[in-house]
Amino acid sequence: MSETLSIDTLVVGGGVAGLFTLDALVRAGHAALLVEREALGLGQTTSSQGILHAGVKYALGGVAGDDAQEAGAAAEMWRGMMCGEGAPDLRKVRVLAREEFMWRTAGLMGAAGMLGARMALRTRPEVVGAADRPAWLAGVRGDVLRLGETVIDPRDLLARLADLHGGRLARAEVQSIADGEVQARTTSGVLSIRCRQVVLTAGEGNEALLAMAGLAATEPMQRRPLRQAMVRGALPMVFGHCIDGAKTRVTITSDTCPEGVVWHVGGELAEQGARQDEATFLQRARAELAACLPGADLRDAEWSSYPVQRAEPRTAGGRRPPSTHVLRHGACVAVWPVKLVMAPRAAAQVVQACGAGSGREAIWPAHVPAPPLAPRPWETAAWSRFE
Repeated sequence: MSETLSIDTLVVGGGVAGLFTLDALVRAGHAALLVEREALGLGQTTSSQGILHAGVKYALGGVAGDDAQEAGAAAEMWRGMMCGEGAPDLRKVRVLAREEFMWRTAGLMGAAGMLGARMALRTRPEVVGAADRPAWLAGVRGDVLRLGETVIDPRDLLARLADLHGGRLARAEVQSIADGEVQARTTSGVLSIRCRQVVLTAGEGNEALLAMAGLAATEPMQRRPLRQAMVRGALPMVFGHCIDGAKTRVTITSDTCPEGVVWHVGGELAEQGARQDEATFLQRARAELAACLPGADLRDAEWSSYPVQRAEPRTAGGRRPPSTHVLRHGACVAVWPVKLVMAPRAAAQVVQACGAGSGREAIWPAHVPAPPLAPRPWETAAWSRFE
């Protein structure tokens, strides 16, 4: 069966960037719909650690650049949305932590990084004395700072945003983009979507979509491979960054699971892990966590990891881009928010690029399937213990 729909804007990609963009377009009067090939958040969003960075991590060298300043401004947007003072209303999003900690490894390099983070930002972290530190930092000899950064459950965020736009989400695979029309296949047939513009928010999938639209050379993309570590068991809830100089050795966030608590571990460990096999990487992760949290008892913990690709606009030397990227080429708008915290700002930039909507409503036909939510990484992982 083949059907034709006529709308203002089609969003391709159902991660956090796509769902925020859909919401912003609908509120701006666009007849907008979204297609997702597999599951909402699969890939970059569900591998996110859920940190609404306020800029501290990006100011470790002592200079708060564009990324630190933008992250700080974006974190203010989130505070409004999570207090019900901005749109969309995110008061019901599951919050894992209201604050994080930053601590240094012993040595001058760690001390220099801490000093740089404190001096570079207008909202400075708070020094935490030994008596006021959480128990899991009791074995740390270096300085500890308290950061005003919220950590959320990315999957729950996706669920809340999807609830706002249930009839506007479809599970479909885009097959062609040309001349103001997109062909997409679903389990119930082929959809022909006539639209004024197509917004590409599919992360790594943007590369193939741009090629489909004849724009691959215009919007070159890069991949930054990572390997995230996971640890679960009878563990404390840990949220924070262990730093050494201008580098974040590990970033740890936590959630509950049937086995107790699961740590989701990124930072420099994840960057270096992309070049290692899982066995070598987990040995390294075990050693790094023992060094960064010397009081932690990891003897009975279970371990796992998974690879993930950070998809971004290409930069010189393959470095992380300093800010969001939203650029229009004819009827196509390519979007990379770069960081979770920047997704609402990227969505606002898309609305500016797309202009005014028609004021019409749009929903998918009832028989078009909706995409499921992707699982959290630890919910489908294979786990092992060290002998």
